[in-house]
Amino acid sequence: MKNLILCHGALGAASQFKPLIPLLENHFKVYAFDFEGHGSRPSNQKFSLAVFSENLHEFIIQNEIDKPQVFGYSMGGYATYNFAINHGDKIGDIMSLGSKLKWDPLIAKLESGKMNPEKIEEKVPQFAAYLDKIQADWKTNMLKTVDFMIELGNGAALNFDDFAHIQNKCFIGLGDQDEMVSCQETLDVDAALPNSFYYKLSDSRHPLPQLDMAKLAEKIIAFLA
Repeated sequence: MKNLILCHGALGAASQFKPLIPLLENHFKVYAFDFEGHGSRPSNQKFSLAVFSENLHEFIIQNEIDKPQVFGYSMGGYATYNFAINHGDKIGDIMSLGSKLKWDPLIAKLESGKMNPEKIEEKVPQFAAYLDKIQADWKTNMLKTVDFMIELGNGAALNFDDFAHIQNKCFIGLGDQDEMVSCQETLDVDAALPNSFYYKLSDSRHPLPQLDMAKLAEKIIAFLA
């Protein structure tokens, strides 16, 4: 039975995988953890690809996990690709879903502009309540995520040459109704990865809680088990 680490996305937490984990446990030894500043895990650092990649590295070492398969959702997938550039030998195959892979100043401005804690609390109170449920401090998390996105847009993002250094087998996917990530940017990175397979998850938008967990579990088992 292979080891499997589940990596959550921006504004997310390991607790979001609770409905998914029971669907995978007959096929993997499953692990999930919170990136810094997410869930109940504090952080006094700025969010960055380096920080999140180091979080994954530390989790593997501390739990003595041998060559885990990794599923990364959204930012979790992006951080895993970054990790694999320098530490690909520490993990097995990589599967990502809904990872935003193209960043420039305009994209960063558009995406970060949707993240105003006060406006969300006023106009989308259900979403604010949900974030409050899964995050110890969702407002700080969101503001740090805004800064992280802006830095990605200003040059901190991965480029095609970076992806070309990843030797792990990769399964790079997109929900067929994803409103944040384009098919073209996903296909472009699929082409840049030396050993990659592109897939689509049907009836799926971007937010993790809106995914069909049974369909996602089927894909994870098919690709990574």
